[in-house]
Amino acid sequence: MSEVVKSDELPSEIIDSNNSGDFPIQTSIIKKVEKEYKPVHFEIYNDSYKHAHHAGLRGASNTTESHFRMVIISDAFKGMTLPARHRTVYKLLDDEIKLSGVHAIQLKTKTVEEWDKEQQRIKASQKFD
Repeated sequence: MSEVVKSDELPSEIIDSNNSGDFPIQTSIIKKVEKEYKPVHFEIYNDSYKHAHHAGLRGASNTTESHFRMVIISDAFKGMTLPARHRTVYKLLDDEIKLSGVHAIQLKTKTVEEWDKEQQRIKASQKFD
């Protein structure tokens, strides 16, 4: 089972404007990513509040779940180039993009080995701070 980190960065007015505080698009994304990639680490952040007043979203029906940032760590990405990894995620989330109004997805996709190396580099660099 992977570690899922959900964003707590949403301002209260966006949570309140969604009535029940439920985020169906984010929930759908989490379920699909978990099922398809079985990630060992998965972070999802709803960054929609940063873009709610942009001209491109004026009049849009979905402004509370339109922009997501994700970190997906899975060995399902082994042997794939970065663009290929991103294409598989976009294909997986095609309905959310085309039918539910998801406007942007920022991705960090790594294998477990790549993630471990990155974490080691980060820890090593912090020793000198």
